[in-house]
Amino acid sequence: MSHQYQLSSHYGVSDDEFDYMMEQQQLNVDDQPHVQQVLPVEGLGEQPEEQFHDVLEVVEPIIVKEMVQEMGDIELKTDLDHPQQNGVNSEVDLVRTDNEIVQQNVEEHPQEDTEHNREEVSTPTPTNTAKLTLSDLMAAESQYPIPYRSKLTEPFEPGQTLIVKGKTAEDSVRFTINLHHSSADFSGHDVPLHISVRFDEGKIVFNTFTKGEWGKEERKSNPYKKGDDIDFRIRAHDSKFTVFADQKEVKEYEHRVPLSHVTHFSIDGDVLITQVHWGGKYYPVPYESGITGEGFGPGKTLLIFGTPEKKGKRFHINLLKKNGDIALHLNPRFDEKAIVRNSLIANEWGNEEREGKIPLEKGIGFDLKVINEEYAFQIFINDERYATYAHRVEPHDLHGLQIGGDVEITGIQIF
Repeated sequence: MSHQYQLSSHYGVSDDEFDYMMEQQQLNVDDQPHVQQVLPVEGLGEQPEEQFHDVLEVVEPIIVKEMVQEMGDIELKTDLDHPQQNGVNSEVDLVRTDNEIVQQNVEEHPQEDTEHNREEVSTPTPTNTAKLTLSDLMAAESQYPIPYRSKLTEPFEPGQTLIVKGKTAEDSVRFTINLHHSSADFSGHDVPLHISVRFDEGKIVFNTFTKGEWGKEERKSNPYKKGDDIDFRIRAHDSKFTVFADQKEVKEYEHRVPLSHVTHFSIDGDVLITQVHWGGKYYPVPYESGITGEGFGPGKTLLIFGTPEKKGKRFHINLLKKNGDIALHLNPRFDEKAIVRNSLIANEWGNEEREGKIPLEKGIGFDLKVINEEYAFQIFINDERYATYAHRVEPHDLHGLQIGGDVEITGIQIF
């Protein structure tokens, strides 16, 4: 299928009407059969001490045959509302939980559940990333087929964030991200939020389709160029969506229909999707949480999504042992241009480690990952390795998380 767009003026319609026509046509041409995969959730161990106000549950990695996604406390299943006959059903249920960001999978080619098929395989992407073409994108295998359609199994609630990551090509023209009501196709139902990324115009267009008509377009400059990787985040609030591109806010879009009308989600156009996340909530800061089961021992990963306050100076993240010792104290200090690492043992701080520049900016989001290995914590910021912090205490009985300071937290995941 070609994803090239032609000029809407050639057809005598508005740009959004043209997008609508193209998406409706493309979403209907791929008749695909349904594949169901239901994964049970298994929590580990007992609840932590009552001193914590929240609980983060740790679950074992979930293996889906040829694709492995490690997530917290989830169930994945495909949508049974629209069974198809040929190919693979591209509309699937996107499931979230209260405490974590959730990914979903589409199993494209069912195979026997052998040990070979259980090997961890990430979404393949073209190797020649310097000059990807649309043909490369179309040829690349992905668990997120284009057009991609998903049904949200729970309401899209204030505080939650939808994250879409992917790649564009050197000859990409347009792609769209859409939040739908009642159906993920363009069959006349409301589209509460339509985001059209247009390389041919250098703009991102925002609009709503309701009561059979497109509303007034709202436009912003497109920060992406053809061939760029993309990272879009849509955070829901009571009266608006906040849209981010590469962790930077690009638009506040007032709701034209109630947020509760959002039931489905779709992506279409000249893009290869590599990740889809949905979850989070409004987290109070300071934030405290216990960690269930075996806790945050070696082999576990902590993932925190957040944004430093625009006028903030410092914030901190602590991983605690049962006795109250702080095994890892991460303390970004904008006033000192450093991220301090330390441990608190028997009420005494050790020697600070502060090598490295601070790869964080005020008002711009970050993804921070901490991996507990046998001899050290590995720390990543925005998918780049930042530091290794050798254990100063025994690392197997970490059962508490604290976050405080000048930061907004949008998501937390432990797996």
